[in-house]
Amino acid sequence: MEKITKREKQTVHFLKWINLHSGWWYLICTPNTKHMNMETMKSLIEQLEKEQFYEIIFVLLMVHRHENFVENMFNYLLLDILTENWKGNSINGKQIIKDVLHLLT
Repeated sequence: MEKITKREKQTVHFLKWINLHSGWWYLICTPNTKHMNMETMKSLIEQLEKEQFYEIIFVLLMVHRHENFVENMFNYLLLDILTENWKGNSINGKQIIKDVLHLLT
């Protein structure tokens, strides 16, 4: 008998969570649903973090990336990251500009 891997255990845990929370799973996977709002998004992220489903948080944010509150959050997050990096905590301003130009090619 083969030993179950850590990743397989995580998958089983995740599938059980989906079974118990099928409504939340629907919200996570369905863009433009009228039931998604900032409070629901916050609750979903908190629940996913509690379960350590970090990858699904990013899926959730990408699925709902066109919601105004998610777009605004990404914009604020980007500005915070740019501000910290520009101050020299990670990379300098010239590198940021170089990276932006590279991504636009």
